[in-house]
Order: sequence, then structure tokens, then C-alpha cells
Amino acid sequence: MSAPAAEPGRWSLRWARAQLDPSVAFALAVAATVLVGVGDYLTGPYLAFSTIYLLPIGLVAWFAGRRAVLVIALLSAALGVLSTAADQGQISPLVNVLNGVMRFALYSVVGLLLAAERRALRRVAELAITDPLTGLANRRQFDELAARELARAKRSGRPVAVVYVDVDDLKARNESDGHDAGDALLTTFAGVARGALRGTDVLARLGGDEFAALLPECDAATAEATLARLRAELADSVDPPITFSAGVVAGPVTDGLGVAPLLHAADLAMFEAKATGKDRTAVRPLPSGA
Repeated sequence: MSAPAAEPGRWSLRWARAQLDPSVAFALAVAATVLVGVGDYLTGPYLAFSTIYLLPIGLVAWFAGRRAVLVIALLSAALGVLSTAADQGQISPLVNVLNGVMRFALYSVVGLLLAAERRALRRVAELAITDPLTGLANRRQFDELAARELARAKRSGRPVAVVYVDVDDLKARNESDGHDAGDALLTTFAGVARGALRGTDVLARLGGDEFAALLPECDAATAEATLARLRAELADSVDPPITFSAGVVAGPVTDGLGVAPLLHAADLAMFEAKATGKDRTAVRPLPSGA
């Protein structure tokens, strides 16, 4: 019985992630508002257009922000008042002004509430796929992005590398210096790692002191060189330096190979690295698919 209730939430988050250039949304809203105003004028008092003005207001509220809402609300109120004045010329100017003010207030409130709803939904959508401490992708987002990269690598025939990282001595840092120091260590590692990787690489915090990265079009040697560069940058950035143990699996993607077995293989390689001492990397070939 719980699944149907969750469906509206999923659709809301999808709409929250929908993208449209704000300038395009604003231009479309202006054009739509003018068309509504023309229709309002041509049909006279026989059709009520006051609520139809809310459609372009909703468009800018969702995609263009609060300032655009106020502009379109003002335009809608002005066109509505002009149409009413043309239909009923005997209405006093004061009544027309009051009518316009009330329309503007109504349109603004509705638009601003909708814009606030969009911001809240976008925040929820970001929290659902982001690690709150480091700002990196979380496991859910990593699985989604990595699956896309694996499908792309399979089509192209080019290799991929998956890296599983365990930051060394986090537990000891938490016990000696407190959890704030441990959080600072993780945040620093995430920031340096983000800078050391390419924009096309997928980096995520899986939880605790564990991170993962998928490197498209990357073989084992390139992945090892990337980790060596990351170690050097960490040594230059922090005192005492942050070290990590890493497992790497790399190679061409075969049919049936998914994200979970890749991470598992990289995790096993990481434990091999830890078994030989900290601050080391172990490499395995990419596992076969089903």
C-alpha cells in the first residue's frame, strides 16, 4: 500500500530536476502572457481569463526565479486590467487600480510560493544524491552515473578503471582529535581528490572512510598514475599528510558486467593493498560479466 503514496514524491523530484534556460522560460512566459491578454481582450466579459494568466507565471516560477515571477505578475495584472477597462469603460480609474493591485498580489503570491516549492524540491533532490559532508556523489548517484559510463564503455570498446579508496587512520584521528577533525580530514581528501581527477571521472563517498571513482577511457597504468598524483597533492596540501589504501580494477567492459561486481573486485584489491601496508595500491584485472 505504500508504493502508490511514494509515486507523487518521485514525480515531484523529477520535475524539480527538469531544466530550462531561465531566459528562454522568461521569453516564453512573456509571449504566452501577451497571447492570454489578447484572448482576454477579444473575448470580452464572456470568458474568464484571470486564472489562465497563472500558467506563464507558473512557468517562470519553476524555471526563472522570483524576479521573473514579479515581472510576469505585473504584466499579467496590467493586461487583465486593460482588458476589463476596455469591456467596462464606465469603471472608475480607482477601481481599475485596485483591481490591478489585487491581481498583482494574487499572481505574485502564487508565483512566489511555487518558486519556493521548486527550490525546496531541488534541495531534496540534491540531498538524495549527495553526500552531505563532502558534497560528493553518494552511493546511489555513483551507481547511476557509473552504470551510464559502463554502457558507454561497452559500446565504444574502450577500457574503464574503478578505484576503491580507504582513507588511512580515520578511526585513530577521530579518537585522538575528535570527530570534527575526522570530518575535516574527509572533506580535505574529497576536495583534493576532486581536483586531481578529470571532469569526466565519477567520484563518490560510499560512507565512512571509503570512496570510489570510475575513470572512463582509463587503463590500469593511467589509474595508478592518477593515484600517485593524488598522493603527491595530498602530501603538499596537509600536514600531517593524508594517506590512503586503494584497489584498482581496469580493462574493457564485457557483457553483463555491472557496477556492484566492479566495486566488489576493487574493494578486494583495496584489502590486498592494506594487507601489504598502508598508503599502497593494488591492481586487479576487470572481472568478467555474467
